[in-house]
Formats: sequence, structure tokens, C-alpha cells
Amino acid sequence: MEHFSVVQTLCRIGLEGADPRFRKQVERLRDRLRGGDDEKSASALDRLLSGAQSEHTLTPSAVEVSRLLVTGDELTSNVHPPADRETSVPLAEIILQPGMGKPSPIYSETLSLALGAMLGEWQRVDALRAMGVEPSRSCLIYGPPGTGKTLTAFWLAAQLGLPVVNARIDGLVSSFLGTTARNIANLFAFANRYRCMLVLDEFDAVAKMRDDPHEVGEIKRVVNTLLQNLDARAGTGLTVAITNHDALLDTAVWRRFENHIRIDMPDERTRVVMLSTFLNPLPVEEDVVRTLAFVVGKRSGSFLKNFADALKRVLAIGGVQVSAASILGAARAIVPRMAIAGAETSPAALFVEDEAKFVGALLASGLGIRQASIAKMLNLSQSTISRYAQDYAA
Repeated sequence: MEHFSVVQTLCRIGLEGADPRFRKQVERLRDRLRGGDDEKSASALDRLLSGAQSEHTLTPSAVEVSRLLVTGDELTSNVHPPADRETSVPLAEIILQPGMGKPSPIYSETLSLALGAMLGEWQRVDALRAMGVEPSRSCLIYGPPGTGKTLTAFWLAAQLGLPVVNARIDGLVSSFLGTTARNIANLFAFANRYRCMLVLDEFDAVAKMRDDPHEVGEIKRVVNTLLQNLDARAGTGLTVAITNHDALLDTAVWRRFENHIRIDMPDERTRVVMLSTFLNPLPVEEDVVRTLAFVVGKRSGSFLKNFADALKRVLAIGGVQVSAASILGAARAIVPRMAIAGAETSPAALFVEDEAKFVGALLASGLGIRQASIAKMLNLSQSTISRYAQDYAA
């Protein structure tokens, strides 16, 4: 399709508005492209639609619905969180509008379904109670650093119109005997009083295995206190715990959470959607985004955001016209200072050190990037690209 990169950018901008009429037209365009045997363009629109779906389809039907799920006094700016008695450090921070100033998370299709199912329970309490069951009230979110676990917890609270009581782990843990357990009890007593979502970040700091030989006896008292308070809160409000180190958690802690959601490194399709989003407002063609995703490899969402921001800074400072070639040139300047080159045969290392092998690896990757696109991105002739491909295959 001629000028598809421009059409793609217009579709991406339009889908951000979440207008169902616009989405329907994009779906019609995708279907016509597919019917006309332009599978590459149709797949590009599919990815845009999937990214927009993960951002917009889980919006709440009404903020008031959460009142059936969480009771208590209203949190206001005049309410102060409890503090450690010895140090006066607050045990938590109160976030009245957890979605304000934060980007919409981008999820894989599987993760979107899991979060959507959980939100469905929390948003349709009346329907569940009519069937004689209660919605789940707790969730443990775990996975590698930088994958959006805390962002997800805040996003869930924003969908329900609930403020967040975000626990400060450094405020909970104390060197004074018995103080950590008391801090946990005070935190839960505070959260149980108010309508809120209690978020326990870096959860492994207070939920470690009680049989760990490296831990002193105090950790057993702390975990027992935590378990007791989780049980007491089970019928009161929503609790979300977050950890990067799920292997450290006591087995009894896992049983206290009805939902266990792992947020892993994004898959290839999600990485492309993420990079497309993070590179806005640059007019980036689909093949360029997929090439950049191939270069950086399996990375977290936070890494991809930093990579896209660094790329835009290089382009802005250089004052060059934005094009496929200038974007790849900026990426080549960024890769060496972002510690992603890795092994000598990695795509990032080849991208910087061995153009011929990089082209061969890119063509052999199965991403379906055309030789003409690669030639345009790297300022090479079509014959050179063909020769690189033949040499790599040999």
C-alpha cells in the first residue's frame, strides 16, 4: 500500500482517542488489506489494534462499583499515614489519584486477559454475589525488574477509582526487636480503616521464608504477624503485593493471595507495540520499529522506554531530518552506552560491529523485513543487501 507509513501513524494517533467508531474503521482497513493479500500491512494494523485494546478495553463501568467491594472512610489530603515510632518515618505514602501522570501500561494479549478477568470480578460484585460467591480481594504480582509491576498495581487502583496506600518497606523494617511486626500491624490497621487499595511493594523484604537459615528468629515473628493481618484484611479491602524475588517468599504467604500474576519480559509483538508507542511523535515506519526491537532483544518495558527516549534525544540534538536512516544511525550511537551489546554474535553487537552479519541475521530472523527496507535504513544498495544475505547463508 502506497504511503502506508503515513496511514499507520494516523491510525496510531487516532486509536489513542479510544473512539469505537475510529477503531471500527481501522479494523475495516485491516480486513481490506488482508483481503488484498497485503498481509504485512494488515499485521501492522493488528499490532496497533492490540496495543490500543490493552490500554482502553479495561476501563471501569463506574467508579461507584468499587464501593460494593471496599468499605471504610474516605481518604483525603488531610489524612496522614502512620509512622515508625522510633524513627518517625512514614510507613506508607497516600496516593489519592494513582493514575495521574502515569502512562497506560502495554500488555501482551495473555496478560491483558488475566488482568481483565480480575478487574471484571472487582467491577461486577453484584453479579458475583447473586451467584453466591465473593470476588477475590488479593493479588501477588511478581516478575523481573522493570516489567511494570508497580505501574500495574496503580493502574488497577485507578480503574476502580480507589486511592492507594503504598507501603514503604524501608519504613516497615526496623532493627529494633519487635518494631517491624508492630509497624506491619499499624499499617494494616490504617489501611483497613479507609477505602483504598493497599500496595505492598518489595514484598519479599517482610515475607521471607521462615525456614531460611540466614534469617534470625525475628523474621518468623514478622511473617506470622503479616499472615495474621493478611487474613484479617481478606474481607475488608483490596491488597496487592509486588516482588522481584518470588523465590524468597514463604509458602504460607502465597496461599494468602487469590491471584498470582507474573509479569515477564514482553514478547516480540508486545515489544514492537511498546517501541511504537514510546517513539511517538516520531513518524517511524513498521520495519524500522521491528528492526529496533530485533537490535535490543528481549528487554523490559522500562528499558525500551529509556532506549526510545535516548534515541529521541540523539535525533533532537543532532538536528537531522527524521528518517529511517537517521533513526538507525541514532540507534547505533546509543547501543554502545546502554550495555546491551552482550555476546559478539548478539544482534546488538553485530549492529554496531559487523554490518554484513547484522543484515544476514536480520533477514534470517523471520521478522519478514524486506531487503528494500533494510537498504533504506542502512543507506546501502539493494545489491549489497543481497550479497550480505548470500554470504550469511553460506
